[in-house]
Amino acid sequence: MPDYAEQRASLRLAAVYDNTVDVDLNLKTGSRARLFVEVVKRFDFNTQPNWSLRFNKGIMTVIGLDARHYQLLDRRSILAVRLAAATTFGSEKILYFLGGVDNWIFPKFNNDIPLPQGNDFAYQTLAANLRGFDQNIRNGNSFALINTELRVPLFKYFSNKPVMGNFWRNFQVIGFFDVGTAWQGQDPYGGDNPINIVYLYNPPIVSVKVNYFRDPLVAGYGFGARALIFGMYIRADYAWGIETRVVQKPIFHLALGTDF
Repeated sequence: MPDYAEQRASLRLAAVYDNTVDVDLNLKTGSRARLFVEVVKRFDFNTQPNWSLRFNKGIMTVIGLDARHYQLLDRRSILAVRLAAATTFGSEKILYFLGGVDNWIFPKFNNDIPLPQGNDFAYQTLAANLRGFDQNIRNGNSFALINTELRVPLFKYFSNKPVMGNFWRNFQVIGFFDVGTAWQGQDPYGGDNPINIVYLYNPPIVSVKVNYFRDPLVAGYGFGARALIFGMYIRADYAWGIETRVVQKPIFHLALGTDF
């Protein structure tokens, strides 16, 4: 395809609440939340052959929420809960790909889920974490996601004194449950949701539009481990996905960085 250039300017307004306290690496107590509204305007600025500036019609609007609560259970273990959601509308949109984890070292993309048609998507981004699936288990201009995670610093239970060594002190075992959806249109169960529409072509003989049911809500559960190795925080998760009430084959996720 030939090269082309696009320019956009954005303005974001956010309200942030945070009273969390760090207990240790990847262990917090308290709550934090961020609610934001962003408007994006596309324009065309050219210097060749003459200087020109033209603003396109319409704007893109993004509304999002990311709220987290960390509950200390017994002075060591933490129950972490996260709610994340966003929607985009207007002249352009953002296409969210649900599935996978943040900073996945060997990411995989699901090509079996159809993408929304049209050229009104200005950006693409991941909606994570939803473990047990590849990226793009669901997609659309809106998403909602809940993550729950029990974080247990295992070796801290073996001693009443502070645990020495970064690896032993920061090693954690976790159990998790994720549930979420992404959709195109007004609601996940709407008839215009592209995940329930497939076009079959065999030109010039036949062209068929097939409607069938995929539950827009997907979930994943499993267990994992966290460790600080050579200065890098490693996350390893073994997860089973649940799609349309069927448990899928487990997937192993290996990623870098701390959790939500």
